Amino acid sequence: MILRRALLGAGLAVPALAQGVGGFPSRPIRLIVGFPPGGGSDLVARPIAQRMSETLGQQVVVENRGGANGNLGLEAVARSQPDGYTFGHVNDSVIAINPLLYRNLPFDLARELTPIGIATQGGMFVMVPAELPVRSMAELVALLRARPGELNFGSAGQGSVTHLGYTLFAREAGINMEVVTYRGSAPALQDMLGGRVQLMIDGINLAKAQIDAGRVRALAFIGGTERHPDFPDVPTTTEAGLPGFVMRGWQGFVGRAGTPEPVLDALEAALRGAVEDSAVAALFASQGIIPRFRGRAEMGRAIAEHTALWRPIIQNLGLRLD
Repeated sequence: MILRRALLGAGLAVPALAQGVGGFPSRPIRLIVGFPPGGGSDLVARPIAQRMSETLGQQVVVENRGGANGNLGLEAVARSQPDGYTFGHVNDSVIAINPLLYRNLPFDLARELTPIGIATQGGMFVMVPAELPVRSMAELVALLRARPGELNFGSAGQGSVTHLGYTLFAREAGINMEVVTYRGSAPALQDMLGGRVQLMIDGINLAKAQIDAGRVRALAFIGGTERHPDFPDVPTTTEAGLPGFVMRGWQGFVGRAGTPEPVLDALEAALRGAVEDSAVAALFASQGIIPRFRGRAEMGRAIAEHTALWRPIIQNLGLRLD
């Protein structure tokens, strides 16, 4: 009944999820997040895990395994049993860019992981501490050119999408900064608030509370030619004169390859119910996150498209990591 009410409340058909393979789920499920608590990935994963718990009738327990730009978390999913009781959070960078960057991944993404679905879409923002004396991208670029190597960029990890974003920005704008690498975005933000870092490129949900409080300033949205719907006053990087500095992103979930189709169906349906839940949508809106569900097939296509987009960029930049 809990399952039926949850799905009907989300406006979905009611499949026999509890009648999946072996009565799935009959015990708690692990959701592995490959970044530390409090970061942009964690802020998406936890509300979805809570709502999926209600739908599935079993607790979905979030387990943070930060490190190696999300690879440690995905390795744990790849080494799990293909039974649906362990699945993982991913973003477009981890699932599509890491295989292009790392020479020796300890797992095979294509062979050992399978899509469950995409939960959010959006882009990155260029963010600076409010005390930095710049209010536009033009002023930021002018300051960085006047003080090459003196200011610091906060990276969420070597080879992360934030790091790649800085690399694209530096090439497009002709600037140079010291890159400080962290194990995730949350500690980088703390150091920006503390004065050690003067620039970040990240999802807006990470810093929305600080932006609302006037401690962080968003200078530009890197999502393309359209402004973020929740931040209509923030120009795009294209509008700011940097048309080559464009990044689009999403966050989703993957399972272990070989998981039975009915179990994947159950997880996909529960994820859809979570993404389309009005309370989750309201929470995401308060953080500047755009919920948008896309199922397993669409996620597979999105991974292929994103890989094709980034492959020539990474090759041209000559980026390879051990």
